[in-house]
Amino acid sequence: MKLKSLTLALLCGGLGFATVSCDKEDVAATPTPQAGLKAGASSQMLIGAGNLKLDKGTLAESKFDCSFGAFGNPVLAPANVAASPCGPTPFNYAINPYVREFGDLEWEWYDLMATLSQYYMYFDTSAQYFGADGSLTNFAAKHQRNLESFWNMPDEVTVKGQHTSTLQNRDAIATVYINATTLTKAEAYENADYLIENVIKPSAAFQATPLLSFDGFATTDNMIVIGDGIVQVMNDAGVDRNVTFAGILGHEWAHQVQFNNYTAWYGKRVNTSEQTRKTELEADVFSSYYLTHKRGATYNWKSAAEFFELFYNIGDCSFISTGHHGTPNQRLAASRLGWIIAQETKPMGHILSANQVHTLFITALNNILENKIDSSTAFASLKDAQLKAVYGNVLKHEQELKSIMNGELSQEAIENL
Repeated sequence: MKLKSLTLALLCGGLGFATVSCDKEDVAATPTPQAGLKAGASSQMLIGAGNLKLDKGTLAESKFDCSFGAFGNPVLAPANVAASPCGPTPFNYAINPYVREFGDLEWEWYDLMATLSQYYMYFDTSAQYFGADGSLTNFAAKHQRNLESFWNMPDEVTVKGQHTSTLQNRDAIATVYINATTLTKAEAYENADYLIENVIKPSAAFQATPLLSFDGFATTDNMIVIGDGIVQVMNDAGVDRNVTFAGILGHEWAHQVQFNNYTAWYGKRVNTSEQTRKTELEADVFSSYYLTHKRGATYNWKSAAEFFELFYNIGDCSFISTGHHGTPNQRLAASRLGWIIAQETKPMGHILSANQVHTLFITALNNILENKIDSSTAFASLKDAQLKAVYGNVLKHEQELKSIMNGELSQEAIENL
């Protein structure tokens, strides 16, 4: 049997999906056998397999611009993005064992399978669970409630869990084709059955790999997706999975806060590397502020820093990419800034509003992280006496922030600040 051709069926630009916060580079960017069709393979393949590449920017872009293939090859920064130390990261190497499990079959079909997994999140109406075995479900619900209260956003955001096992479910695969293409229901199920029998079942890697549930993103229609895969890789690398989940959720929730305030905070939406980096670094600040706040997730700096060290190593060297998130060192400095704001707000335990945290971030970005203005100008930009007091305390940590950003501190030194 041949798969129904979807070359013209997938209407990416006309599906009306909400935009999301950031970019995803496929794991297949690692030097491997090409993911294209082999000689003799069916010419009527599914979306994304071989000769058809989806424009994911019009539908769903995940948070992770990992630049998996860029080991040891830093890219020079263009004029509009400040250069900083950047190179191979521990996170890249944590993924390698899973990449090495892929053979010709997996690389031929990975782009399609990862795309199906991601698209399904838009159509999934099932009861949500988190963790491959559901063991993070209660934890996720607790932090969703906490974040709703922390940022004053009750009943606003839907959080969904992405699972590798979804691609073993014919109903889930067919749902994507029924909703995202012009195929009939019968044709959609034919494709689903073909994939399960000829791609999933023959592949032990596809049945278990975290790289098929590796997304983490936020959309402007109030959805957050966290995949089992990203949590698993972080846990395998030695970071507590609870801290990982709370940290990622806090970061994606920060994007929801930004969506609510985008025009007021940033003006007209533009898709540039500089603007993306600014919003991503701010999300890192917001995430750290929540993660270490006494009325947030309540983690101490050392526990949070272990997460930041690895997760923020997803920070990339792709300075020219519109999905540039900031380098690992820049993201670590931003996360430390979030901690400082949480600790230096008096009275201890008081929760600043999103507008106040945003103002402090922009001030510190211009004054400390990018050194565009001096401290007196920074203080003058703060109209609120409380913010002036907090920022005065932030400046006590100016040197450590610059040392983190410049790569002058080891991981152990950062954890023990």
